[in-house]
Amino acid sequence: MPYLFTCTHCQTKTLVDDRYSGQSGRCVTCGAEIRLPDFAPPETRAASGARGVLPGGSTAWQMGNSSPMFRRLVAAAIMLVIVVCGAVAMVRYGSPALTTIQTNRMRVQSARNIERIASALNAYASDHGTYPPPVIRRPDGTLMHSWRVLLLPYLDEKELFNDYDMNQPWDSPGNIEMTTRMPSVYRASSNQLYGTDSAYYLITGPGTLFPPAPASGPAGAFRPLSPSSVSDDPGQTLLVVEASALTSNYYPSWLEPRDLDVTLMQGVIGTSAGREIGGVNVGGAVVATVDGRSHFLSDQTSPSTVMSLITISGGEPLADDVLDR
Repeated sequence: MPYLFTCTHCQTKTLVDDRYSGQSGRCVTCGAEIRLPDFAPPETRAASGARGVLPGGSTAWQMGNSSPMFRRLVAAAIMLVIVVCGAVAMVRYGSPALTTIQTNRMRVQSARNIERIASALNAYASDHGTYPPPVIRRPDGTLMHSWRVLLLPYLDEKELFNDYDMNQPWDSPGNIEMTTRMPSVYRASSNQLYGTDSAYYLITGPGTLFPPAPASGPAGAFRPLSPSSVSDDPGQTLLVVEASALTSNYYPSWLEPRDLDVTLMQGVIGTSAGREIGGVNVGGAVVATVDGRSHFLSDQTSPSTVMSLITISGGEPLADDVLDR
């Protein structure tokens, strides 16, 4: 009887045939190494193949061949069965199983993306002394460039960066054509192949890593800080977050210098596109902290806790597992 196995890394559920009880392989969703439990009844295991012990005490199915090529073929067969069983789960259990698999895959992909972005932000800060400014403005206040463009060389996108004209605004005829060349790391999921708006944002404003610039500077400018400016726990201070854009009135572009304004936020995850964290993944939002780690912040997190995670020196008492619930 097939066993409904749940990946301990990404929580994807797949049906696995009895014959693969106790085997090892990689999760079809997240690619992590997994080991199936011994779920088959003894008579099924006896009929499927004898179970033996390899040198060092590890176990494997004895099928008359233990060559490396044979083991690779067995591993490939296990992966094929996991894929097929995933399809069976979709058919047998209907849309809930399909939705769960898609949701977990998107969450894992977004976590990988945001960790790359956080790493690039920290690398930029290491080179320049501060994080990149959320937006570069001309002295007259004209919007020029977003931090997403400044970060391109740190995301292995030097060719794209070189094609961008830093002497012209982001929406100039030459630059705006690059909207369709958005790097995949700025997409929350590979399912959004044709999206042109980034799913990742900085949080700007008083008390954040990106506070307003002195009044003597261009209107609307920011004064980016460095990781060392954080006096709160870096592992409990948000650096970059996942959010959905307000796109009802215009064609969105990842090039546009647009982020979340802390003065407009209530801290209620997923409730207001273009203003609050979330709205991309079901049940919460993927975020990254100053230490470069990704987390999934549940939409059940209290607004006061969300706002505490945004500040860099609030000294708010937070539970050690606030980002891991």
